[in-house]
Amino acid sequence: MRPEMLLLFLGMAAVTFLPRFLPMVLVSRLTIPDRAKVFLEYVPVAVLSALVFPAVFTGDGGAVGAEPRLLLSAAAVLLFAWKVRNLFGSVVLGMAAYWALGLLPGLS
Repeated sequence: MRPEMLLLFLGMAAVTFLPRFLPMVLVSRLTIPDRAKVFLEYVPVAVLSALVFPAVFTGDGGAVGAEPRLLLSAAAVLLFAWKVRNLFGSVVLGMAAYWALGLLPGLS
């Protein structure tokens, strides 16, 4: 392997690792107030919603609309997440439901 490629890989590893590691080290020494902890519990859900809603409710060219396969997958995940409250399980169910609905004729 060429030395510049190794240097490139090490640089990419550093810029991937350091932004994640440094805040963790700095914040682990702080005492976070209970109100902030309660607020931070909602961040993963808010970020996931911000990523999913535009994908489900916008069609081609940015027009408002919804594909039945996406809506049915989202409905299944919404019910699962509401009852079970498991973020990882919701993501896995969403992917499985989207894939399974793609196998049905007319929904692919």
